[in-house]
Amino acid sequence: MPSDTARPASSSFNAARPSGGAASQANRKLVANWLYLLAFMIWVMVGIGGYTRDSGSGLSIMKWEPIIGVLPPMSQDAWAKLFALYKTIPQYQILHPGMGMHGFQQLFWPEYFHRLWGRLMGAVLLVPLVVLALTGRIEKRLIKWLFLLFVLGGLQGLIGWLMVSSGFDPDSTAVAPGWLSLHFFGAMFLFSAVLWTAFTVTAPEPARYAGLKGLRGHSVGSFVVLLLAMLGGTIVSGIHGIADFSMARQVGTGQPPAHWPSGAFSNPATVIFDHQSLAVMASLAILAITVRVLRREAPPPVRDAALLAGGLVILQFVLGVTALVSGKIELGVVHQMNAVALMGAMLLLLHRLRGATR
Repeated sequence: MPSDTARPASSSFNAARPSGGAASQANRKLVANWLYLLAFMIWVMVGIGGYTRDSGSGLSIMKWEPIIGVLPPMSQDAWAKLFALYKTIPQYQILHPGMGMHGFQQLFWPEYFHRLWGRLMGAVLLVPLVVLALTGRIEKRLIKWLFLLFVLGGLQGLIGWLMVSSGFDPDSTAVAPGWLSLHFFGAMFLFSAVLWTAFTVTAPEPARYAGLKGLRGHSVGSFVVLLLAMLGGTIVSGIHGIADFSMARQVGTGQPPAHWPSGAFSNPATVIFDHQSLAVMASLAILAITVRVLRREAPPPVRDAALLAGGLVILQFVLGVTALVSGKIELGVVHQMNAVALMGAMLLLLHRLRGATR
């Protein structure tokens, strides 16, 4: 049975603990809460982005204007020019011929809000970072790292534009699944980096839980399978595979298609089956962690994180099946957001196990 007493290990992040200054408890709490807010905004961004993609809104703005694009069209003439640009792309010509201005505006606003939220996240990262750095309320070793995350956030915006522009290709009515997956996992890297940093600011000293090193390895493996399942989910979304669900044709019923494994990135039946298989593997692996933690009476911090992950993975499975069968966009978006929350719970578990020993 592992010890319930956590012995702090030395940490370069917390080599010195002055009563005041950047390493004070009050300043660390301030920095951690700011980072938690930023992680929450990234999580919300996943939902906004998922809705714009699934609703077809993502191609409604044909220019990448990081500064000027803050403002929406302010006149009828501006709206007319933007709508005229939209009429030149295949999505309009193939899916929406004859669409009026009202229909275009319904596509425009979700994508506009998506881009505006991204700009807001950049401001929420950069402005407090500059203020905290100038006032000495953030540890110096964090400043360069967080500025790097700001730069990577800008790169994520560029990747997002390249993803959108792939939907302007001839005969294309949606973005390329490859660019979609890259953009999504760029967001997941930023989410993970921000959240892990927040966890470390909150608890800089890893607890030496005895007898839990094997559980840490189990958790790492489960996390990798979860990421693969999420990758499969982005491909399903990218090819709009949910629309191909059919009990009669055995698409999405959990059975391997006759041509499997060919078409792993293009055939809806294969893509859905691969995603379902990885999702089942991830679910069983994470639930096994929860059972293992309960049977071993793990320390409360580890137990609570494992229970959170176990609960979210059950919810994720239910949401996935319901979204597939119903075909509702909104449920698909919630399914994607819950996947990110589940990933966050697994990161919390891994962070609390980072100092585990044999």
